[in-house]
Amino acid sequence: MADSNSLGNSLSNPLNAPDTHKLIQRFEWNARHVIEDPTALYFRLSRELIGDGKLLVLASHVPPHQPAPNLFFSAVHYLLMRQDPARVGSSPPSPLRDFFPDLTTLPDTYSDPYPAFREFCLTHASEIRKLLETRRVQVNEIGRCAYFLPAFQYVAQRVSGEPFALIEVGSSAGLNLFWDEYAYDYGEEMMYGPRNSEIRLHCKLRGEKRPRLYADFPEVTIRFGIDLHPNDVLDEDAMLWLRALVWPEQIERAKRLEKAIVHARKRPPLLIEGDALNVVPRALDAIARETPIVLFHSFVLNQFSTQARARYAALLTERSAGRLIYDVSLEPKEWPAPLVLTTYQDGKVSEKQLAVCDHLGRWMEWEG
Repeated sequence: MADSNSLGNSLSNPLNAPDTHKLIQRFEWNARHVIEDPTALYFRLSRELIGDGKLLVLASHVPPHQPAPNLFFSAVHYLLMRQDPARVGSSPPSPLRDFFPDLTTLPDTYSDPYPAFREFCLTHASEIRKLLETRRVQVNEIGRCAYFLPAFQYVAQRVSGEPFALIEVGSSAGLNLFWDEYAYDYGEEMMYGPRNSEIRLHCKLRGEKRPRLYADFPEVTIRFGIDLHPNDVLDEDAMLWLRALVWPEQIERAKRLEKAIVHARKRPPLLIEGDALNVVPRALDAIARETPIVLFHSFVLNQFSTQARARYAALLTERSAGRLIYDVSLEPKEWPAPLVLTTYQDGKVSEKQLAVCDHLGRWMEWEG
């Protein structure tokens, strides 16, 4: 339980009206456009939280460029998971656990969850504040590999099947680096990838156009990830946080994540810690100029400042002198998020939107 001084410090100094209004808008927008389901727990909690001054003050400790609703709910989810009676040294479980479908066998879907949620947040205010200030929304959603696969095959055709180097920017735990070890089902009678893979990604194709998919996957010469704060798949607490980022109703998604973590632990990915704006140029310079390079990222640049995004594009333009660089991005400039392929070659830049995508990998509408 938080001590009274910590609790007071966490909930003093109320937000001014403009900041409060902005935070309310972020929770409302997230509920309508991201969660979407009015019956979902986070949707129900968001509806009441936007009128709760004390919890809005607590939520205001989310750093700039971090998605406040995701981080706030994940912090609560994480603390509840640490209370799991099966975990050694855990504290007594809170009544709030009864409302989380992934934390109990018979979740309470009838009672109002907000009183228990509010009490939990006020009781654990200092812990939540620390998590908001130190953790990040580094969702390692492997479902997005269903978008990257056709994008990588599109690039492979453009380089005539020549092997390329692959770099994930904002890699979190690097689970998406194993994209060619997963199996893919696009709902059209054909499976792609290793048939014996325990991890199967299902993605519905919408619209009239279809990506060109091939049984043979592109060959990659080297692959690694870059992250300001990479998550080590061998670190139990880091993986618990990664698990807490999954919404409570998405049990199958959570199981898929757990399988991907087990798979990655057999051969942990190569991850480089550092600011992408500093690491990417050094990484590009270390790769032979004749080797095509593919960088990819999802919901990462939206956490960059406008200036940082401009610097990222500028450095790729500069480093493309005498070489070929592709950048595959899934960034929410609009909603649904566009999948965009940007080509950098000899200082020239061209951009092509390949698809619009669901943020969790559930569907894709191909445009390429």
